[in-house]
Amino acid sequence: MTKLTPPVPMPLKKSKIGIFGFWRVAYSWIDALSHKSYEMLLGHFWLPAMRVFIINDPKWVERILVKEPANYPKHRLMHESLEPLIGSSPFTTNGKLWGQQRRMLDQAFGHARLSLVFPLMQQACADMLGRFEQHDLGKPLDVDAAMTHVTADIVYRTIFSAPLGEDEATSLFAAFTRYQEFAQKVMVCRLLRLPVFLYDYRRRQYANVIREFLGAKVRARFEFLSMVDEQNGADILSGLRTAIDPEDGSVLTEKEVLDQVCMLFLAGHETSASSLSWCFYVLGEAPELQSQLQEELLEVAPTGELAFADLRRLSALPAMFREVLRLYPPVGYFPREATQDQEIRGAKVRKGDALLVFPWLLHRHRRWWREPDVFKPARFLDKDRAPVRGTYLPFGLGARACIGAGFAMQEAELILSAVMKNYDVMAVPGFEPQVVGRLTVRSDKGIQVMLKRKF
Repeated sequence: MTKLTPPVPMPLKKSKIGIFGFWRVAYSWIDALSHKSYEMLLGHFWLPAMRVFIINDPKWVERILVKEPANYPKHRLMHESLEPLIGSSPFTTNGKLWGQQRRMLDQAFGHARLSLVFPLMQQACADMLGRFEQHDLGKPLDVDAAMTHVTADIVYRTIFSAPLGEDEATSLFAAFTRYQEFAQKVMVCRLLRLPVFLYDYRRRQYANVIREFLGAKVRARFEFLSMVDEQNGADILSGLRTAIDPEDGSVLTEKEVLDQVCMLFLAGHETSASSLSWCFYVLGEAPELQSQLQEELLEVAPTGELAFADLRRLSALPAMFREVLRLYPPVGYFPREATQDQEIRGAKVRKGDALLVFPWLLHRHRRWWREPDVFKPARFLDKDRAPVRGTYLPFGLGARACIGAGFAMQEAELILSAVMKNYDVMAVPGFEPQVVGRLTVRSDKGIQVMLKRKF
């Protein structure tokens, strides 16, 4: 396969950008990274609001995320950044509250076992292909919008047992995009101790659009279905309503259920949409790879319809997706907080300092990867050359690893296979994405490809 190096922002030549230069982070945190960022094991910078350490040492990544997660809770800025949208949920909480919420969520997610949601994912993929049939193939496809719709549709069906309409998906996509922009600005203002009033107001406006839409669906279930009715339900909302904390016997209130639904909706569609959009860009730039994937799909499912058991027989397709997750991890960094004074690789870390575990940097680190910016799915086909533990973490590691990792892998394989079964994906001449880092790693100009019907 011809060597492919997908777009990556040019790192800064110097590691110090100053307070005024740091404002560029309000647009994209990737723009503040230097060449040194991709080579160092530990970095640091001081801001008016806090001291920040960047952790690129796999041993410390393992310690922070796996061995001692209680000593390195999620940073308060993560909660402040996402609270207007997801309230109090496991994505941002810590300690006993996180433990209780995770126990309840584990029960609810049990309702969404991969085999049970497989038909829902298939139907969402069929509806996606139906929308593609209405698309003018002489024009580029807006991949970001298309992937946001299908992934939101899948998680929406899994939560509510109903499809997501096109108008609803379009409105939610716009609200999520704008929320990310203003949430990023709010975070940077707080780091620099600047006023956040206007940005915070706009951020909450867009968060309210999403919460009001999902809140109406949750409220209807509380009003029209009893707990007894929900016992027979098979979706995540039924699971949330009927979950009982085994330690204290408590159940979730309507507000708490809505917080969990918003968190699942955000994590369940935004991250997957980001990754899949990058997948389609890569497919358009790598026709040889696309042919290989299509051949594998034909071999595994000659009739063209993948069964649940067929997914285990795929190798090239999941390897391709894992490599895209390496190059464009949907969540670029995990903020943690030091709970005590300590020394990390010779640096004096104080209680309250921010520790950033950076998948974006770890996945492209010059020490841990050969040709780190080159797209090479073969990295994930050789079982004897697995990545160094702590250097590949698109879904996190340890107790707080993403609960929906298997869900996301299955979803991606079904969406990609559905498209490649029916279309060839081609590059748009002259188009190149502009990588930006906000809540997720996206293209600022979106991603466009051309589709050519196979038959």
